[in-house]
Amino acid sequence: MTSDVTLFASHLGDPEATQAVPKEELTLLRRVLHHLEERRAAIPALQTYDAELISLRDQVSEARLEDVPALLAQMERLAGISAQRNELRVNLVDPGNPYFAHLAMREQDRSGTRDREVLIGRTTYIDAASNIRIVDWRHAPVSQIYYRYAEGDVYEERFGDREVEGELLIRRTVTIHKGSLVRIATPQGTYVRQQGDDFRLIPPRAADLSGGQGKATRPAEAKSRGKLGVGPDGQQRIDRHLPEISALLDPRQFDLISRTDSGIVVIQGGAGSGKTTIGLHRLAFLNYQGPKKFAGERMMVITTSKGLVSYTSEVLPALGVRDVQVHTFPTWAQRMRRIHFPWMSDVEVTEDTPLSVSKLKKHPGILRAIERRSQLAQEDPKLRSDPHAPVTLWAELLTDLDAVRQAMLLSDAPALEDAEIQQAVRWCSDRCPLVAELRPGEPRAEPAAPPDEEDDLRMDVGIDGLPTTEDHLTLDLEDDALLLRAYQILRGPLRKGKEPIQVEHLFVDEAQDFAAAELAVLIDVTTERRSITLAGDTSQRLVMDNHFRGWEGMFRDLGIEAIAIEPLKIAYRSTREILELAKDVLGPMADALPSVAPRTGAPVEMFITPGPGVAVAQLGEALRALALREPRATVAVLARYSDQADVYYDGLRRAEVPNLHRVKEQDFRFRPGVDVTEIREVKGLEYDYVILVDVNASTFPDDIESRHLLHVAATRAAHQLWLVATGPESTVLPHWLTDTAL
Repeated sequence: MTSDVTLFASHLGDPEATQAVPKEELTLLRRVLHHLEERRAAIPALQTYDAELISLRDQVSEARLEDVPALLAQMERLAGISAQRNELRVNLVDPGNPYFAHLAMREQDRSGTRDREVLIGRTTYIDAASNIRIVDWRHAPVSQIYYRYAEGDVYEERFGDREVEGELLIRRTVTIHKGSLVRIATPQGTYVRQQGDDFRLIPPRAADLSGGQGKATRPAEAKSRGKLGVGPDGQQRIDRHLPEISALLDPRQFDLISRTDSGIVVIQGGAGSGKTTIGLHRLAFLNYQGPKKFAGERMMVITTSKGLVSYTSEVLPALGVRDVQVHTFPTWAQRMRRIHFPWMSDVEVTEDTPLSVSKLKKHPGILRAIERRSQLAQEDPKLRSDPHAPVTLWAELLTDLDAVRQAMLLSDAPALEDAEIQQAVRWCSDRCPLVAELRPGEPRAEPAAPPDEEDDLRMDVGIDGLPTTEDHLTLDLEDDALLLRAYQILRGPLRKGKEPIQVEHLFVDEAQDFAAAELAVLIDVTTERRSITLAGDTSQRLVMDNHFRGWEGMFRDLGIEAIAIEPLKIAYRSTREILELAKDVLGPMADALPSVAPRTGAPVEMFITPGPGVAVAQLGEALRALALREPRATVAVLARYSDQADVYYDGLRRAEVPNLHRVKEQDFRFRPGVDVTEIREVKGLEYDYVILVDVNASTFPDDIESRHLLHVAATRAAHQLWLVATGPESTVLPHWLTDTAL
């Protein structure tokens, strides 16, 4: 078979050969769109049936009694025809994006050899007379050929009861935008539309990660440096249309999506490797295969931020799945606590929880102790029927210093220092009894009046430095999981109304940032089949107090037998240059990262300035120019801390950067423009360009949390990454970057 390089070389000097593939695809698309237009035109307008139904309804109200059955029968017949026509109209393929892949195969089975052509999209539509076959990627067996084989491969597959052998003659991924063909990906290269029907052929990129420390790709001409939106050749990036998400699934990902519908699947994937894509597509696949059992309202997605909730809520309907419950854990757990402990519904959650308290309540040993106490209490009929019993158990454990010390021994997670335990128990002793005193059916006592300024200055301070606030009736964020877990064991399943909550499929994204108690509560709301997908990345931890010790440690904490981890090795979001920096800043923790990035891009660049004022001036100029060249580009300006983000937002606003938005508390717009925010806000999101500011030694010292944060920030960028230091640069950064800083 002729190599890709040879084929590409043969096209370079032959414009007609370069346009051959685009002409084929344009002809095919026009034929499909013309057919769909004719098909839609042939469907009678629905208003005709509506008018007739209204007329029949009026006749029924005035008809004689003996004529009513005939009129009702006619109404029923017309209503059936109307529904059928409506279903036909709905199920027709979207002409704006009818398909995303084109396959041509030569197959051999018992009946002989035949050639066939198949298009893959999101809706099945087959018209044999017009030789148009569009199949749904989730359902049609032939779609597995697209995901599992390359062009030129010989395959053997079973379709139903047929054994089929064949050769994949053509495998092309196409991007159709508003009914217009803009991109064709082939093994010979990528065709990108220029003007009219002319396409430019971009050579294929090798899919291996090359280079290393000190070998970062740099443009040959210095003039191409310091410009947002340039490619590795110094030219403006011309391909802004990427294939739709379903077209990017590789064979490994497709296999995970189409796994059995029971049991736990754990996906370890670095930034941009597609772990969230797999989780959401698995929901769509299950829903398509079993629309009643895996109805949208019977599935749940739990993620870590409101931004990811918004993103997920938009993606799932695009995949054909609606009504899926999508929540952050705190939001969902607070709702559950108010349902199951209604007398505590207006107890506030404090934002001032000390780190030692969070670490204690998230410790797996505390989960084990809560579970053991609840199991013992279940043997007492009085406790089992007492709605207040879970609260009593929770309060008794967290206020008993000796019991907490013993709980540390119930898990192999490192125990807290005794000083931290004492501080945490003191905090709990000041608060938990107040909550436990509340009783079902009893009126709440009026809260004490707030102290005046003089009283506040005299507030008692304990030996551990914590104020004693006995007059404050509060919960900590971590309490909801412990209370709900005690309820599940002692009183039974969580409920919604009178019915137990039974989730048919649960997808937990960024699972490495959840505490053991949170995951235990979530797993227990699934049905006995335990159809669960856990996705996460050990290199993207942003929660450092949840005692995560790798996937195996998490399974031990949950009492789950060993489960195979499915690692993803290809990073689709970021370029090789960005992935190289991401690996270097993680240092010894980079083992879990994908080892391959298929795309190359602009070099990662670093700028050292005297202070934020100069940095803002330079960035303002670059961002204004980018807005003119690429008005639909998405850019993130990321800082570690909120006050740093405020400084850059104010400066860029004065610099009149267009479409500028200061993101706070996850209020993302998901529109083109420049978002200025903190790194923690953008976990799980993606931008065309990322500018990481104040990458200074004081802001990012050489510790584990700084490395994780820099890694997360860098891998938000799909095409280009800049770093800006306004003082001595962080020592976490590799020398190949700092030595060539501008």
